[in-house]
Amino acid sequence: MILKHKDDVAPHLAELERLLTLPRLSRTQRKDVEDELWAMRAGNKGEKDAAYHIDFRWKGGANSAVIHDLRIDHEGRTAQIDHLILTRSLNCHVLESKNFGREVRISESGEWETRTHAGWRGIASPIEQNRRHIEVLRAYIRDHRLGPKRLGLTLPIRFHNWVLVSPQCQVRRDGGDWDRVVKMDMFEKRFEEWVERTSVLETFTSLASIVSGETVKTMGQALIEAHQPATFNFVGKFGLTAPLAAIPGVARQFATTIPACTTCGTGLEAKVVSYCRQHPEKFAGKLLCRSCQAAPRLPACDECQAVVEEKVVNYCRLHSKRLSRRLLCRTCQAVPAVA
Repeated sequence: MILKHKDDVAPHLAELERLLTLPRLSRTQRKDVEDELWAMRAGNKGEKDAAYHIDFRWKGGANSAVIHDLRIDHEGRTAQIDHLILTRSLNCHVLESKNFGREVRISESGEWETRTHAGWRGIASPIEQNRRHIEVLRAYIRDHRLGPKRLGLTLPIRFHNWVLVSPQCQVRRDGGDWDRVVKMDMFEKRFEEWVERTSVLETFTSLASIVSGETVKTMGQALIEAHQPATFNFVGKFGLTAPLAAIPGVARQFATTIPACTTCGTGLEAKVVSYCRQHPEKFAGKLLCRSCQAAPRLPACDECQAVVEEKVVNYCRLHSKRLSRRLLCRTCQAVPAVA
């Protein structure tokens, strides 16, 4: 059964595309935004392609639960899991999908390289990346006691590390046991081969650990409840001077999808939005991310909320009667008061 599909990244792609329309982007900033957009599109395509092959095999099954795009924060660490398959035998298969376009090779010691137009280039090991995600997932399940129990004892969950690459990618395995690095279209076959190799052993060691399909579904739903959707501060990442909320047309279009920090444009989690709305006196009615909440707040114009320089603050204090005791920026001072 499919319990969760991939989160929609269309709002993030649209944000990057709109940033490319800004007239004051430097050449470096434009290239960085274009690279980010290309990487996000490629990653999204790779995950969707892998999900297609996984769903084709497991969509109608009642003996397993499939979760796509699961992000869990635990004790300062984050597990960003592309795909997860949990079976009734309490085997948890964690899959990292990569959309390598040409060729990758893995050395005997586990070092990864990909072929580019400029030659071979070293990259981070997806196997090690996925192993770290599994560590966080294992700790979260343990600390939140999500594992099923029998006779008062928690049943063991076995975690398995898989890396899926695009069907067009050629994989060179220079020594080492890298049989869990599989092309997406071959995963079902390799998975069945793994089941055949382990079924005899599991008959004797794991029969007592078989749980019901409903138990598997309950575990999967508990993990989905812990899901924290990814947020991106593209404005801060690319060093753009104007906050996203101040870019004409961008905040208006983007606000219909993900609430954003008024100051830096970072997408906000629902609990952060709720906190800001419950304490409007702290943040002058603004929606602020955690970082901006903790940052020292500069004096702001009472009319337009623009940051006010110190000499303007002093001027407003000296002419408080004329300005009705309001702190106004130069622009708002020049606007005639409406009777």
